[in-house]
Amino acid sequence: MMMQTLRDRGIGFKAGSDSVLEDRPILVMIHGAGGDSQVWQNQTHLLKGSLNTLAVDLPGHGASVDGAKSDLDEYAKWLIESLEAIFYEPIFLMGHSMGGAIVQKAALLAPHLMKGIILVGTGPRLQVAPMFLEGLQQDFESMVDNIIGFAYASGTDALLIKEGANLMKKAGQDMVYGDFSACNRFDVRSEVGKISLPCLIICGDEDKLTPPALSKKLNESIKGSRMEILPDAGHMVMIENYKAFNDCVLGFILKTGA
Repeated sequence: MMMQTLRDRGIGFKAGSDSVLEDRPILVMIHGAGGDSQVWQNQTHLLKGSLNTLAVDLPGHGASVDGAKSDLDEYAKWLIESLEAIFYEPIFLMGHSMGGAIVQKAALLAPHLMKGIILVGTGPRLQVAPMFLEGLQQDFESMVDNIIGFAYASGTDALLIKEGANLMKKAGQDMVYGDFSACNRFDVRSEVGKISLPCLIICGDEDKLTPPALSKKLNESIKGSRMEILPDAGHMVMIENYKAFNDCVLGFILKTGA
């Protein structure tokens, strides 16, 4: 039923299983700017033994058919409508970077749809350096290479970095620029403290795009939240240090309750 509803709504996705197992919690994952559900492959497949895992493509991204949205409020509205249509019970919701910003918005607007949230490499405000926005307009491919270079920790395999750059380039200039512009307008510093859901915050210790200081601000603002700063990882922490990352995620979900 879940898979068919996703297809009927034109939502691209990657799931750990073809069906939902009733005895396992559901984890839905939201990717970041210029990305798609592929970035969650280490979670979708490696956590499927304990969880129902589902990574979705935002509108205009990956295999989703709808056009990209112009701001994060619209993405949050789309996400809430999708959760209401697909699931009959609250789920765990995890978002990375821009996806984490969307999850914050959704948690403020519709907390009843979630059992808990996981915020990865994100913050209550996502300022984008003007040089990034200008570069994406003037020399798209070179600027993507620069951005992705900042996204990984020192010593990361060059092939992994190249794959990340290719994924963003495939998304296209209009989409990537639109995503980064939407992130630049995101600011929930005055509201984020209203989030009352169980919350896990994860960041790589070498994250240069959304530094650990932003995660600390979330941790200070969201009462009862837990923060994990993982070593040997940058902005793509769920890829770079996926074993420690998955342990944190699974531990949080199982402790919070199925």
